[in-house]
Amino acid sequence: MVKRAPFVIGATGVGLGLLFSFHTHPVTVSVSSSAGASPNGSSGSPTSSTTTAPSGSAASTPATPSTTAPGGAASGPTTPSTASPTTVASKRDATGQFIQYMYGDIQVKVTKQGTRITNIQVLKEDATDPRSAQINSIAIPMLQQQAMSAQSANINGVSGATFTSQAYYEALQSALDKLK
Repeated sequence: MVKRAPFVIGATGVGLGLLFSFHTHPVTVSVSSSAGASPNGSSGSPTSSTTTAPSGSAASTPATPSTTAPGGAASGPTTPSTASPTTVASKRDATGQFIQYMYGDIQVKVTKQGTRITNIQVLKEDATDPRSAQINSIAIPMLQQQAMSAQSANINGVSGATFTSQAYYEALQSALDKLK
């Protein structure tokens, strides 16, 4: 027993040294929602909070140079409009299937403007127990944010809410399938 003591103390010291040298990085998230109902149920003006863009991506769009029209008045870009009646964005929405899972059930409604998802609303979310309700109250807004950022049902899910994540994905995908 005495022969192992230096080894145990040394291993403990190395383990603690590694533990204290571990540094986490803050997670940055970009959220943008359009006018209308927000995920918490209130309505109002659009809100937006942005973080720095990932390296290698454009953080802003370049300005288009303006031209001077005859008579000295400045005008916008001279690019001709190529919009056709089929590219005019129409607002459409669809309600996904009612998905039952191990800890409850969920149903979502998706609103699209053209090809862009503008809103995802949870129409029904019933948890079978208080713990599941607590998990869902944290996980569902995160899942909505992932779906809005991805502009699809291609979401990562939420750790600790696997069943909720899978059910949300299925409900969202069923709504998006109806909008195709």
